[in-house]
Amino acid sequence: MKKNDYTQYLYFAPVFVLIVLIFIFPLCYSVILSFFEWNLTKPKQRGFVGFGNFVELFHDPLFLPCLGHGLVFTVFSVVFEYLVGLVIALAINSRFAVCKNVNKALLMLPWAVPIAINSMVWKFMLSPNYGYLNQIFELMGFSGSLTKNWLGEVSTVMPAIIVVNIWRSFPFYTIVLTAALMAIPKEMYEAAEVDGASFFQKFRAVTMPGIASSSAVIIIFHIIWTFTNFDVIYLLTAGGPLNASEVLPTLMYREAFTHFNMGYSSAIGLFLFVIMFVLMGPLYTKFVLKEQ
Repeated sequence: MKKNDYTQYLYFAPVFVLIVLIFIFPLCYSVILSFFEWNLTKPKQRGFVGFGNFVELFHDPLFLPCLGHGLVFTVFSVVFEYLVGLVIALAINSRFAVCKNVNKALLMLPWAVPIAINSMVWKFMLSPNYGYLNQIFELMGFSGSLTKNWLGEVSTVMPAIIVVNIWRSFPFYTIVLTAALMAIPKEMYEAAEVDGASFFQKFRAVTMPGIASSSAVIIIFHIIWTFTNFDVIYLLTAGGPLNASEVLPTLMYREAFTHFNMGYSSAIGLFLFVIMFVLMGPLYTKFVLKEQ
């Protein structure tokens, strides 16, 4: 074999090593660990348990509530992120000068600011004692009815977290959908107007088919990102109060770094991976890989 036939592959070696170290090895190690009883505080009780950790997971009283919270969090977040992002994208792409002159960089600010800072700011704003939201409601005369401990009550904690996540994520939808709208040929709208189509008819027949592929891609990615989201929920409530905002990623973190039950935590992580792969894998292949 000539030297030039294989030396070119040496340039990929650093990237390959990096991928192995930060992705492939941790993933494989986590899969193996999920079949073992592996508690860092009980080194003498370690051993192979097969599917024991998964059986324990399905019998865990927190499993179904965490799964339900994750589904609610994902569905409402993704739906309203898309709707808000689409409305703003339509406004930016409209004929109104005020909407056209909106600074798109400012729209990206909630998405660009680090999640930790976003979460801390919202936690301050939603504080029951000195939060801006309760103070505004008091000034508006809604003291008592709308002044609540938004992150400290079972009935309001999930809606509050969903609102925070929507505010953080909708700019990404706006930018992507704005680009998709700008790619639709104007001649299609002009032809629809000549045919006497109304705004809603043009939206249904021209706009939605034009942004369908972009919409599918960002929705698929955001379903995966939202269902496996850890940072927003943990920074706002850490799964409380009374596990009312506990989801599988926060449960996995708690089992690993509070109870040091690494085997059980790995089983939760593998369950998340499998359910996302089974549910979203076909959609990812159909829409994302097809676009590439």
